[in-house]
Amino acid sequence: MSGREMPAIGEAIRGALARGSHDLADRIEHELARRGYPAPNPSEDGEAQARCGRCGGLRDDDAALSNGARVCRCGGRKERLLSYLDAVDPERLMTLDTLDASEPTLDVALVEAQRIVAGERGRGMFLMGLPGRGKTHLMVGMGRALLERDRDAGYYNVARLVSRVQDTYGEHGETRRGVIESVASHEVVLIDDLGKEHASTDTESIVYELFDALHAARATLVLATNVPVTKGEGHRVPALAERYDEAVRSRLRAMCERFVVKGEDRRREAWDW
Repeated sequence: MSGREMPAIGEAIRGALARGSHDLADRIEHELARRGYPAPNPSEDGEAQARCGRCGGLRDDDAALSNGARVCRCGGRKERLLSYLDAVDPERLMTLDTLDASEPTLDVALVEAQRIVAGERGRGMFLMGLPGRGKTHLMVGMGRALLERDRDAGYYNVARLVSRVQDTYGEHGETRRGVIESVASHEVVLIDDLGKEHASTDTESIVYELFDALHAARATLVLATNVPVTKGEGHRVPALAERYDEAVRSRLRAMCERFVVKGEDRRREAWDW
């Protein structure tokens, strides 16, 4: 901006102020445009800055979904996706290398998880078993290994994800569909603690919409739950067959192979109770 332009800009601001403070920004913009200073197009500059230099996709999920553009899938969201893993494992101790897979059923799951990381397996995994058997460690380790290879992987806790969707109601920021499509945009989706979300009609609808979107996107889904498949397994909570209808269960069967992880509760070793 040159010194000769300043008087004209000052005059435009004074003209806008003369009509009061209501809608001041809009009136200043109008006065500047009338004097030959058109307002910049923020969408063009902002979008250019937000695009990945490697693939051209938008790094911000919400920006991409709001205008139908492609989301960056080559590492542009890497730091944010790592922060999801760090929320569960702040000391970054959960890796595939540190996982104790001496229990045979966990070792079988680890081998297949490594195949997903290596790009040798596209079918998902449904990890089932009691708490403390290593399912979360395995999933977080997968997430870290995938991101290290610049593959797009998102880790989510079901209860927190449902709460995030419900927080969009009545707001003008994220939308329900936007959140779900953001999750489904990943190449590999890691979803932990299925069955811990509060049971309600709204939650059932969100869960169905989530798995329907993942199925349609053909994402590789790795899912974990502590909930028994059917009654009679020593649990008081509703079984998966009671909790989720056939539409959800059918999509899970299509996307995932079942792995039952057994063994002792590893977390109990650090406590006296």
